[in-house]
Amino acid sequence: MALVAVLWGSAFPVTRVLLEDLPPLGAAAWRTLLAAGGVALFAAWRGELRSLVPAPGARGRLLLLALLGGPIFLVCMNVAVFLTGASITSFVVGTYPLLAVVVAALLLGESLGRRVVLALGAAAVGLVLLARPGGAHVELLGVVVALGAALSFAVYLGFVRRWGAAWRLPPLAIAFWLLVSSMILTALLQLAVDPPGLRLDLSLRGWAALAWLALPASALPHVLVVATLRGMPAGRAAPFLMLIPISGTLIAAVLLGERLDVLQLVGAGLILAGIGAATLPGRGVGRGVGRGVGRGVPSVPAG
Repeated sequence: MALVAVLWGSAFPVTRVLLEDLPPLGAAAWRTLLAAGGVALFAAWRGELRSLVPAPGARGRLLLLALLGGPIFLVCMNVAVFLTGASITSFVVGTYPLLAVVVAALLLGESLGRRVVLALGAAAVGLVLLARPGGAHVELLGVVVALGAALSFAVYLGFVRRWGAAWRLPPLAIAFWLLVSSMILTALLQLAVDPPGLRLDLSLRGWAALAWLALPASALPHVLVVATLRGMPAGRAAPFLMLIPISGTLIAAVLLGERLDVLQLVGAGLILAGIGAATLPGRGVGRGVGRGVGRGVPSVPAG
């Protein structure tokens, strides 16, 4: 689970590298095409290729899940990284476990609880310190778009919990169609706005970034989720979510030279405190998103 979180966290800074050679939509299209191929090869190796084909009655629900957790999330993430940078985007998108608690309250009738309300307040203050209008020179539109990515994935998790077991949607099938839908939609959008944006005229650094995003940062986490998380208690899996923004920020500092100032670091700490309060066993995501992990539902963004 720690490796899954670190690999996904690496996607934020490496995406920024790829965006030096490709526009956000084109980068998302090529990344998800290669990642979907990797997931399909893994399914074939396990003899589960037929499980990727959804039952007729579940296709509409699978399509909604795929759109929420796939292209909507990934396009928002790429645009946010392009506008705001990898470090801040990783922390803003990393609030999705907190938002998932609110979504669970709306979709599943779960109580928020005082601790989760306080966690949401702490994270909100942390976001203000990260963005600091007029003081931190942060593109506010990028922060808003990153929050859109977090909300999209939170809603995806809520619907996965509501439909996953009842409609027998295997985690590998969900992951595969997330990637396929992302590839199709982002490629079509790129063709509509700027067809040359799909050309793979990349530098060596760009090729390395694309390869990393497609396999270690996308396909491999899905393999690890399927291979290891079905038997892992939810309360023990959920706290690892905090490694996602931490690893993203540390890798961005090394790879891109991005640095958060003191107040931004305080804001990041408040966000982590909020995530921790909501994902510890007993309440919030520990019962919500975390319980989904215990059933084999992917707990980290599938992009």
